[in-house]
Amino acid sequence: MGKRNAACAVATVLLWALVATSTQAQNSPEERTPLQVVQHHLDAFTHHDLEAVLSDYAGDAIFIAPKSTVQGKPALRKMFESFFSNSGSSKTPAPVFSATVTADGDVGYEHWVMNPGQPGSIEGTDAFVVRRGKILFHTVVGVGPATPKR
Repeated sequence: MGKRNAACAVATVLLWALVATSTQAQNSPEERTPLQVVQHHLDAFTHHDLEAVLSDYAGDAIFIAPKSTVQGKPALRKMFESFFSNSGSSKTPAPVFSATVTADGDVGYEHWVMNPGQPGSIEGTDAFVVRRGKILFHTVVGVGPATPKR
């Protein structure tokens, strides 16, 4: 009986370890889908959560915007710090975003409107290449004044 109890205890521990490892892998950042990564990125960006925004990028990620290109987390940090410090000051409220997020394969996509329904609102898109739960490539284009919905 002692050997049988010991074998059951070992089997129970091994089964528990297998379940814990499987659950951990499912919840790890590397296992997030492109849709999950882009949605997290939008939420973090909207809340000006710099560390959460940066956590979505690979270390050597490339970001391309109409007037600048940056590569790597140090450059991304500097760019987002600048953006966050220049928006939402006491003189100007933080922008509000309305966005639709989609994904297909390794590509994530946002269509957004900044300050919808307000004078000067801007419409644009972001496209992302996401692999192993990290953004490798991100481009953004503001396409101009938002078109009112009909």
